Amino acid sequence: MECMERIYRRNLAILMYVLIALGGIVVDIIVPSLPSIQTALTINESLTQWAFTAAILGFGLGQIAAGFIVDAFGRKVPMLVGCFVLLVALFAAANASSILILVTLRLVQGLAVSLVAVGGRAAIKDMFHGEEYLRAVNWITISFALGLTLSPFVGGYLESHFGWSTVFYALMGWVALGGLLLLAFFKDSHTRTRLNVSFVKGSLSEIIGNARFRRVAIICGILYSILPAFNTVAPFLVQGTLGHTPIFYGKIALFLGACWLAGNFCNRVFFSVAAEQKVKISASFAVVAVTLGIAYQWYFGLSLLAFVLPVAVVIVALGVLFPLFLGQALSPFPHLAGIANALVFSACWLCTALISFIASSLSSSSALPLLSMYAVLLLTMVLIYRLGREQFSKPQR
Repeated sequence: MECMERIYRRNLAILMYVLIALGGIVVDIIVPSLPSIQTALTINESLTQWAFTAAILGFGLGQIAAGFIVDAFGRKVPMLVGCFVLLVALFAAANASSILILVTLRLVQGLAVSLVAVGGRAAIKDMFHGEEYLRAVNWITISFALGLTLSPFVGGYLESHFGWSTVFYALMGWVALGGLLLLAFFKDSHTRTRLNVSFVKGSLSEIIGNARFRRVAIICGILYSILPAFNTVAPFLVQGTLGHTPIFYGKIALFLGACWLAGNFCNRVFFSVAAEQKVKISASFAVVAVTLGIAYQWYFGLSLLAFVLPVAVVIVALGVLFPLFLGQALSPFPHLAGIANALVFSACWLCTALISFIASSLSSSSALPLLSMYAVLLLTMVLIYRLGREQFSKPQR
């Protein structure tokens, strides 16, 4: 009986990891299709990029409410509602006749998938405790990163062979299968809490009122936004200006996603190194790489290799830095871990939405504007870090 229970928990955890990964997949899978959407709907580049940014915005806003909803109404029902709304929005998006409709539906998709992703993370917390939960958190990070990494790669192939609307239909299949498995096998064990307004206000006040949390949340947001900002501009630069295919762009996205995972791996290998030392080294490498990239583009003109390689170095650095700062953001609130987690990731995605919006106004005929924006973001992060240095100088535990 105990063996059967272990197998059930393992299989259920795998299902949750797959559903959690949907957050990144829904946002990123259409990236290689943006130039085709621009052509199909006969619109300008900036409007097309809103189809990407709107999903980020919806996912960021949705997670704020989703954290409280899954505590009040359990995990299963909100996740199923999220799957159903997501299915409807995906089908409608595949048949959208205007960019306004598509952008609205992408916002709805982001809101809906927030219920699925937050509910899945909460369900993992219900199933595992202590050391088991720490291992599960590692798999949550890996599953989400794999979703972000693989989705543009898969989306590029689908778009090249079957057209951009097929991307939404394929995603519908994933969501439908996940929803059916969730309905059939998931038994909600969460003890529901009353959605008390005073508790919500008190929790938000305690967390957001903490100056350390605000600083670290902004840093996390800056780090988190680097890759999505690339995905806002780069499809038009790589496919439009340089003339490469969506499949080729998908391979670039796959490579950069692997760089993020490589950074995570480096962070684990050098776990015993002081956090402050890792921050200094990683930030220095990132700033130097971007500076060299800007110098090359300035003197020699647009080069794909001289564009992608500095970005790759930056993303490896982010893979090291993000877990460090995420831990700093969550550690003061063990009694409000779920809400703090939802808030910091909401901050990440809202910051990403803002920076992606700014990136959508950049020229895609040169790599200089995007690399210059990266330089500003990295220097801002370093400045915020130095201003609150005493907050981060404690040894990592």
